[in-house]
Amino acid sequence: MRKQIILLLISICFLDIYGQQDTVFIRQNENVAKDSLIYVTDTIVFPSNMTRNFLMGTTVLPNTQNQLQAYGFGLYFDSVSKSDCQKSGSAAYMAIDKINKIIKTDSTLKIDINIYDNCCYDFICDISVDSLGVLNLIYYGYGTHCACNCCFGLKYNLSIETYSSYPEIIGVMLNENRKTYKKIK
Repeated sequence: MRKQIILLLISICFLDIYGQQDTVFIRQNENVAKDSLIYVTDTIVFPSNMTRNFLMGTTVLPNTQNQLQAYGFGLYFDSVSKSDCQKSGSAAYMAIDKINKIIKTDSTLKIDINIYDNCCYDFICDISVDSLGVLNLIYYGYGTHCACNCCFGLKYNLSIETYSSYPEIIGVMLNENRKTYKKIK
C-alpha cells in the first residue's frame, strides 16, 4: 500500500509538471459586413509559458536581436501606442513619415512620430541602433487591407540606463530612412 501511495504522488507531480499548458481563447466577429454580431471562438494551446508568443494589435515585437543589441546602448523598448487615423483622404496622401517630438530624460526616451499607411493596419514595432549611435524606429504595417490610407501617430516609449561605458544615442530615424533623421537635443 505504501508503494502505491508513493507511486500515486510521483504520478501527480509528473502530471503537474508536464501536464500544464497555457491556453489563449480568441473571440472574433465573423460577420463583419453585417450589423449582427456572430462570434467565433478559437483556442490556441501552448505547450508551456516559454513558447507563448502571441502578438495582437499595435505592439512591440519582443526581444528581437535588434533590441538585444540596443541593450548595449542602455536602451530598453518598453511599449508603443497608436493613435486613431488623424488624416484621411487627399490630406493623408500628402502626409510624409516624420518624427514630431523627442523627449529625453535621465531614465526615459519618448518619441512621437507620424506615419502614413493603410487605414486598417496595426503595427508591429522594433528598434535598432547603428554603430554611430543612431536609433532606428522600425514598424511593419499588417492586418486587413482597406482601400484607403491614413496618417497615424505612434509613440515609442523606451527606458534608458545611463552608465559611463554606454555609447550615447545621437539621433533617431524611421525605418532606415535618413531623410527622417532628427538629432536628439
